Amino acid sequence: MACLRTLFFLGKGGTGKSTASALISLVLKEKGKKVVLASFDDAHNQADIFETVFSDKACSLGPCLEVLQIDRDKQIKRYLAKTAKQVKASFAYLTAFNLDHYFDILKFSPGMEEYALVAAFTDLVARYKTHDYLVIDMPPTALSLRFFNLPSLSLTWTDQLEKLRNQINEKKEIISRITLAGKEFERDKILQRLLQIKSDYQALKALFEDPAQTSFYVVFNRDVLSVAETRRVIEHLDRQVIKPRGLICNERTGANGFIQTVETLFPGIPIQTIPYSSASLIGMEALAQHIRSNELTFDKILPE
Repeated sequence: MACLRTLFFLGKGGTGKSTASALISLVLKEKGKKVVLASFDDAHNQADIFETVFSDKACSLGPCLEVLQIDRDKQIKRYLAKTAKQVKASFAYLTAFNLDHYFDILKFSPGMEEYALVAAFTDLVARYKTHDYLVIDMPPTALSLRFFNLPSLSLTWTDQLEKLRNQINEKKEIISRITLAGKEFERDKILQRLLQIKSDYQALKALFEDPAQTSFYVVFNRDVLSVAETRRVIEHLDRQVIKPRGLICNERTGANGFIQTVETLFPGIPIQTIPYSSASLIGMEALAQHIRSNELTFDKILPE
């Protein structure tokens, strides 16, 4: 059975994350690897690149490549429906409060997009666990960084809730012993649910931090703003104990402009260059031609 490896593509908007993730997916496909390319970006650039309309149901582009587009609004609805079902199953007495009304409001709450994308990601990892690669074209930097930060933040939050719940239970148990001596203390469904959430986020955090399973690539161009944002992304990932496996310098012009030697900017991180193309990289044949004419293998940055 194959061991699924996830490749995340990050970077400033407009640098070519979608093109880079499409090219590397085709290279892996040509190597005989089973690849699923998932776009988490609402811009739907993969649809333009492959000249195909994608949905959240995978579309096959040959024997070893499937592409899909995550529908964030649909993911939020699924996430809320699943959460509502779990809450109602565990705490039947809460149905008296008309929970559906409160979940309608929750979909507009801060952080809901990140939770929805995490739910989509964990679903993809489970669904394609027998594939070789899951390639993810991420949304612009701000949302991407909140996505990767979510496990750490959620663990801090659940740790505090767990402590609070244990304090409540300790007091309830003391009262129970006084009033109901000898009776077994009721199983705490809230604490069990908290521990399950905590376990899920510990597993997700470990997955992000494991270079054998997950690789991060930051795509940039030869301009000041793009390089500056790349540096901030690397610093943010470093705080999450994540080191990019590689950087991708996407040449957007044929001229040698700002920054002649990109290798000196980010020492210690391999850099793959995608050469400039005077023709639009639209369609499978154009992408394949660019790969062939420039002998692109991405071996410098792909996991072994």
